[in-house]
Amino acid sequence: IDEIARRAGCGVGTVYRHFPNKDALVGELLRLKFEHLAERAAHWRDADGDPWSRFESFVRESAQEMSEDVAQQRMMWESSPDAFAHALAAQQRLEQVGGELIEQARAAGRIREGFSVGDMPTVMCSIGSAMLMESRHGGERHEWQRLLEIVLDGIRAPG
Repeated sequence: IDEIARRAGCGVGTVYRHFPNKDALVGELLRLKFEHLAERAAHWRDADGDPWSRFESFVRESAQEMSEDVAQQRMMWESSPDAFAHALAAQQRLEQVGGELIEQARAAGRIREGFSVGDMPTVMCSIGSAMLMESRHGGERHEWQRLLEIVLDGIRAPG
């Protein structure tokens, strides 16, 4: 909290007035990220065009944003149950809208049977882990992009 206050250019008391502990601060960051992702998912859900292309665009856009945000790459691993509780409503909205986007692609026969919105955290955490691993080893290979292609190929309905 001291480091956050220093970087924000405010006193520690100011941070603690808004966030009584680290879980509250991390929970707010999670909430903001989930809200942003839900807005992006809603954009792609409501866009024109092929449902698979819209789903794929959402996943690619989300992965690209994560590649530029180390905090997002780590937040799923380092957040406590209390932090997630703070962000629950936003997470549920993301699951609802993301699920609708997935169901549109499924109805068009473009998503593999058995894949659901419940699989998305694992997908995105896997890609985020690849990003973190790269950053620890020089960060220039962009193997996460290769993993993204493999994952999308696995989600896409055969044929």
